[in-house]
Amino acid sequence: MRKKLCFFLIFLWAFASSGLCVSLREDLSVSLEEKKIKDLNVSGLFLVFYVNISNSSSLPYYLSGYNYRFVVNQKEYFRISNSLKEYIRIEARGKTLLSFPLKITYEHLFRVVEGIENEDKAQCYLTGAMTFSDGKQEKGGLPFAFSGEFPIFKKPEVEFLNLQVKEMTIGGADISFKMSFKNVNVFKLLVDRISYGFHLAGKFVGEGIISGDKNIESGEIRVFSIPFLVSFFEVGKEVSLELRQTSAHCRFFGDIEVKTAWGYIKIPFDKSGNVTVSRSP
Repeated sequence: MRKKLCFFLIFLWAFASSGLCVSLREDLSVSLEEKKIKDLNVSGLFLVFYVNISNSSSLPYYLSGYNYRFVVNQKEYFRISNSLKEYIRIEARGKTLLSFPLKITYEHLFRVVEGIENEDKAQCYLTGAMTFSDGKQEKGGLPFAFSGEFPIFKKPEVEFLNLQVKEMTIGGADISFKMSFKNVNVFKLLVDRISYGFHLAGKFVGEGIISGDKNIESGEIRVFSIPFLVSFFEVGKEVSLELRQTSAHCRFFGDIEVKTAWGYIKIPFDKSGNVTVSRSP
């Protein structure tokens, strides 16, 4: 008799739960409004899913919690389960827009998804469920699943080409440092300006700003020749000795300020190495 009573109670609970879920599915629907990429930088970005919850009933509902997992290239990037302390009201016979901002850091992404750093963009999807209350009791949950994509941003590649000594005297030298930036992204870099500093033989030689139209197309290499007037009395004899060699050790560093389809980015660069020294006849 007790066993029959237990089965009957379980049946009643399952029937009631099923009724709640059916009612919830009839009253509420979840749809994707749009996706946006925000705050793109060299470290990562935010991928924001804007989700509409439509309530067709004459009474309000309340979002009480949600859980979801975020998957990139078939690998789970993270999962979240959250019960809300303050419920979000879903107005009767109306729509409520919610945002789900997902922070993506390239460093973590490259550890989780092997080889994705070599890709131009990543495919992803967000899947989970939202739970709702009528203000008195939980009414059940609604599943959702949305797909998206985001760019894998890559820093421009810096290459040292040549250091030309145009003229050199006991007191100083007139030199020109030639280098290039290569845009290895699939999108154009709209360059506002390039600020830089230059070290030679471990000594600070100069700094400056390159402004104007310096845009770099996807896959393009842009070459720059930067002049410096060097005073050996200020920088020391080490620079004079270095310029007499066939190659010189230098450091080139600074920031490239660019615009992309997703906003403004400041890209730091810092490269050290040897460069071939040539002399004007």
